[in-house]
Order: sequence, then C-alpha cells, then structure tokens
Amino acid sequence: MDYKGEKCPVCGESFTAEDDIVVCPECGTPHHRKCYAAENKCANEEYHSEGRKWERKVQNKPLYKVCPVCNYPNRVSDSNCQRCGAEIADVSLVSQDENTSDSNNGNIRDPFTSEMEGLIDPIKYLGLDPNEDMGGASMQEVTDFVGPSTIYYLPKFKRMKDDGAKPSFNFFSLVFPALYFANRKMWGWAILAAILGVLFNLPADLLLYIEEFPDGLANFVSSNKHMIQAVSDICIVADIGVRALFCLFANWLYFRFAMNSLKKHKTSGRPASMIKTAGGIRPLNMLIITAIKYGIGFVVIAALYYGFEMAATIKDFSSLCLM
Repeated sequence: MDYKGEKCPVCGESFTAEDDIVVCPECGTPHHRKCYAAENKCANEEYHSEGRKWERKVQNKPLYKVCPVCNYPNRVSDSNCQRCGAEIADVSLVSQDENTSDSNNGNIRDPFTSEMEGLIDPIKYLGLDPNEDMGGASMQEVTDFVGPSTIYYLPKFKRMKDDGAKPSFNFFSLVFPALYFANRKMWGWAILAAILGVLFNLPADLLLYIEEFPDGLANFVSSNKHMIQAVSDICIVADIGVRALFCLFANWLYFRFAMNSLKKHKTSGRPASMIKTAGGIRPLNMLIITAIKYGIGFVVIAALYYGFEMAATIKDFSSLCLM
C-alpha cells in the first residue's frame, strides 16, 4: 500500500516514497521503522483493545505534479507544465498536505491551499494566473463573475487588458444584441439595443401592417409609401451598422461592465461569495427584454397613431376656423 502523504504517528512527519515504513499487524498503522523501533510498540495501541483499524487521511486528496521551474501544480496526467511548458513527465507526485523538498531541484514548496485545486482545471483558468490583476479585480474574480463561457471570454479579456484591444467577434450580439446584453445583465445596453431595434424596424412595419391601421393612418402611409420605403432602406443599413458595432465591441463592453461591477462589489464590502450571483447569465432576462421590446414597439405605434390623429384634428379645427 502507498502511504505517501500520510503522517507517522510518532514523529508527525509525512511519509515519502524513500521512507522505510513498517505497519502494525493488528490495526494497520504505518510507522517509520526507526520510530517504531524507538517506541517498541504501535503508537495507536489503544486501537487494539477497541478493534479499530487505522484509516487513511489523504486517500481522497488529489495528487499533483509540481513544476520544478515555476512551482505550478499540474494534473497527474500532464507531461508538460500548463504554465511554463517545462517537462514534468518524471516529476514525482505530491498530495495537498505535503511540504517536502522537490526531488528535482531541492526547492522548498509552499503547501497547497484549497484555492489551488482550481489551478489545475484547464477549463476554469485556461492556464492563466488566477491572481493576475485585470485592472482592479483578479483573474479569479473575473472568472467567478463571468460564470459560463469562461473558455471564450478569458483569452479575450486577457488580450484587452494586456494590449488594449477592443474589437473582437461576438456572433450572438450580432444576431440578437438585446437578448445578449440582457442575458449578461447589462440592462442599459439591452434597453438601448431594444429601442434601436424598434425604431429601425418601424418604417418596414408600417408598410407591412398597413392594412391593420385605422383609415387615417393607413391613408397617410399609402400616400407616402415611396418616402417611407426610402426611410426603411436607410434604417436597414443603419440597423446592420449598429449590429456590426455590437458584434465587434460587445465583448469589450462586457469586459468593462464586469470590471466596473467587480469594483463596486468590492467597494461595497459585499462578500466574495456573492460575485457569482452578481455576474453570470440569467436566461429569464431574455424573456423580459423581449416583453420590453414589444412594449416599446406598442408605445411607439400608439404615439404615432395618436400623434397623427391629433394632427388631423388640429388640421380640421383650423379649417373650420378659416371658413
């Protein structure tokens, strides 16, 4: 049995692969041979009368390959360091609680902490330093805030922070800009995208639903059909242009939103455990922004209708006054 990482009950030192270990035949407690010889008995002798057996303490704790170059904890299956790329195929495995000398270069490692468990997750941090400052918040905090799709956002945020780059492609924001921003809880941009979408589609909607309008408004649209069609063409081009801008800058807007939200979160003194709640996605918001968009469209159409009716009433009143 491999007792590496377990502690000798006599001296309290962790067992290594090179240690000479003896095991009590009654309870199974491992000892350094010299420690057992010095005591001349099992350190857990009380187990014998109780019928208890020694139990492992680190059997469920993960093992790591610690890079001899940068001390990064890698997975057991890794042959190269995820951080610096150094060869680690022959590096011995260590457990979380060990604090021994590295067998390759004699450097002393700091003991693992529970937070370091996430370092070996290639999906969570993609090999990036979770403690890196991203401009007021750490990479770990940004990762917690982003939630889903970190594998997509982290490299882009890293490039924006290091190179100052802003444009990057975001297909979802090209096709459904209002839904994208709402899903990421960016309500200001979501409402702006919804308003622009309604306004840019208004001329085309007037032509499409002309038969559904009251006679006065329908006659106005029909008599100005060519002008409204020209305005509709312009709005289509403008809509494509705005969508292209959202497509290229949505990731940058989200990066700035995430950083500003994290700064406010830290300034307010709220616990770090609430970062995931503040960020992430909320699909229900897409239904809400869809309802808001239809509401905005209804208000615009109603305002147009009542505005036209009011203008017609004023015109008729003026005609009566002139008679």
